[in-house]
Amino acid sequence: MASRLSPTLRARIDRAVAAGDPAPARPHHRLLAEAADVPPGLLYRLAMLEARSGAPAAAVRLLEAARRRTPRDPDLLANLGQLRLGLGDPAGALACLDSVPEPGRSHPAIARLRGDALSELGRYPEAAEAYRAGLARAPKDAAMHANLGAACRALGQWHEAARHLETALALAPSVEARVNLAGLLVDLDQADRAIRLLDEGIARAPGAAPLHRQLAAAARTDGDAVLAGRAVRRAALLVPEDAAAAAAVAELADNRADLDAAERWIRAALALSPRHVTASQLAARLSRRRRRPDDALAVADVWLAREQAPARRYPLLFERAQALEAAGRSREAFAAFAEANTAQREAAPRHLDPEHAFRQIAALDALYAAGRPTVGSPPAGPDGPTPLFLVGFPRSGTTLLDQVLDAHPDVSVVEERPLVAGLIARLNLAGRPYPGALADLPDDLRLEMRQWYRARMARFLPAAPTRYMVDKMPLNLVHAGLIRAVFPEARFLLALRHPCDVVLSCFMQSFQLNSWMVSFTGLDQAARLYRAALGTWEGYAAAFDPPRLTVRYEDMVDDLPREAARILEFLGLPWDDAVTRFDEHARRRGVLATPSAAQVTQPIYRTALDRWRRYDFAMEPVARMLAPEIRRYGYQQAGENP
Repeated sequence: MASRLSPTLRARIDRAVAAGDPAPARPHHRLLAEAADVPPGLLYRLAMLEARSGAPAAAVRLLEAARRRTPRDPDLLANLGQLRLGLGDPAGALACLDSVPEPGRSHPAIARLRGDALSELGRYPEAAEAYRAGLARAPKDAAMHANLGAACRALGQWHEAARHLETALALAPSVEARVNLAGLLVDLDQADRAIRLLDEGIARAPGAAPLHRQLAAAARTDGDAVLAGRAVRRAALLVPEDAAAAAAVAELADNRADLDAAERWIRAALALSPRHVTASQLAARLSRRRRRPDDALAVADVWLAREQAPARRYPLLFERAQALEAAGRSREAFAAFAEANTAQREAAPRHLDPEHAFRQIAALDALYAAGRPTVGSPPAGPDGPTPLFLVGFPRSGTTLLDQVLDAHPDVSVVEERPLVAGLIARLNLAGRPYPGALADLPDDLRLEMRQWYRARMARFLPAAPTRYMVDKMPLNLVHAGLIRAVFPEARFLLALRHPCDVVLSCFMQSFQLNSWMVSFTGLDQAARLYRAALGTWEGYAAAFDPPRLTVRYEDMVDDLPREAARILEFLGLPWDDAVTRFDEHARRRGVLATPSAAQVTQPIYRTALDRWRRYDFAMEPVARMLAPEIRRYGYQQAGENP
């Protein structure tokens, strides 16, 4: 027989609810949830009091009891969904919100909550639809516009994202909307606009730490190390209890190899938030960089023991794997890298399509085989430095090579800016989908694209002109056809490294995943992309014979002065001793926009040579797959048969 409340207890609870005080009912929550004579309305009101008093878990338990009695009540389900979302349970929140009957589910507040839950689950296409449904009934809901903008940003729908974020900022000029819009502008390689937007916000709200923190990120992307450092330190001073700001200061110090400063700020961040992801990741990395891999393992293991979410686990999983690699524990390291890649892939947006890269490569192969695109006509006179494109597969030594080049006074290197991607975007926006548009590219469009590229590149070049401007973006090697259609005078440096070392290194690196980088989460897929990308380059080179020089990473490590002299001879530049002191130059640059920043701020080292052979238990199938490239690029050893 079901339990029942005594009249005395029921009266006491009724008085507590009427007075707005949930405390007298707390010892009796279990009885309230199970008693047959407790109306759902009483449970609902008591739950709302608990929520307002800062006890969301208790509120959820009471609402679940009320839900068993009235499973279709829209107000109850909406509040339960909101509380579950706040407790980090988006799946549970979505289950509640999807139970709301129509027309209640199309109410703007419920639509926004559904969108928030779907976004946290990485289901961005559905989240965007939920937000759009809410905006159909509440077109001036600033928060809905902001959240839809964030979902569109995650989907790569840049222009719709910008439109909604700008609308949100116009409707309610909040700090959050300004920060989100600035982040999008950084994604679009418009860090200069982001900086102006944030400066405007700081003028209105100088004490808003999130604006300063986002300004630091934008300045870092823009290559302004001084502004980045000043902004992030300001954020840390404004909110001394903000672990994220302290971690950001530590990250900048780590990037410029100032390990003592990095350690001070890591300690500050962890004192504020012992479970902070970035600070913990940096702590493990710092121990590894100071040749204490066991300490790095201890940091990672303690942190990972208490965390289950893949999105939070994978940064520490990669650091754990790197520590095992540094300790020479190859089998354990490989298993750890595999676990880290699996977690990152699980945390990635679901809309990522790994086959997109291969479809684009196949289309480019067909164009190049057909003798397209034609090389453009050079301008009547010089319109800026000669463009030199530093290409290769990621982790092929492109960062070492770009530091050597940038140390020369006649060369300016711009690192990993999506400038060629911007040219592709301009074609797509003009209704000329890439790469098909290359089959017939009008001269006026080539000129417009050239002028746009020059203007964007000029933002990152020094005031004093140099003879060469270097665009370092490794995978631009597949886009050589577009590059020479716009810049017929372009020259190329192809960075090579043993194909097996390259593929293994990509597998060991935590990249920001997109439809290309997602292939690096598996060895077979990474090797497949290597073969496809290098094959496209070889196809273009055979058909069009662009001015190019191949530079092998192993040769750079073996004899840097000899290889540097060979590169300068190719470029027609005089020798300068600075090129052999690239590590000093790298530290002076302040901010390096590359995953290899830590490596190139130290002198030449040989520990990465032939690393793949320590992993032969996993790499033998990859070596067989890459046998044609190993032979083609001269990496096959005497008597070796991959």
